[in-house]
Amino acid sequence: MESSTTMHHRFYLYILSNRSKMIYVGLTNDLKNILKKHQEMRMSTSKGNFGLNRLVHVEEFDNVEEAIQREEELKKAPRSTKARLLSFVNPKWRCIQNNWFEAKEPQLIKSV
Repeated sequence: MESSTTMHHRFYLYILSNRSKMIYVGLTNDLKNILKKHQEMRMSTSKGNFGLNRLVHVEEFDNVEEAIQREEELKKAPRSTKARLLSFVNPKWRCIQNNWFEAKEPQLIKSV
């Protein structure tokens, strides 16, 4: 078992959307679990009942302070800024959840 000093944590800034292109920005260190909660609508967010369950963007961080700073930056940004970001990285605002986890799986296995 690894000691807490050698454990490596990743932090994920994620953006969810729905068919109406509403936007939710969140931060987690357990992306699979948080997405499951969003899909089951078990999140205690003000937008939790709007079907915000399409993962449309993810940014990874090793440093929690940098992750929090980025989350605050995006949450404070106007919707138009977030929409421009999404239109650049994911022009059709498609759900990337399956592809993202499939691409990460080999890396996760190597790090174990």
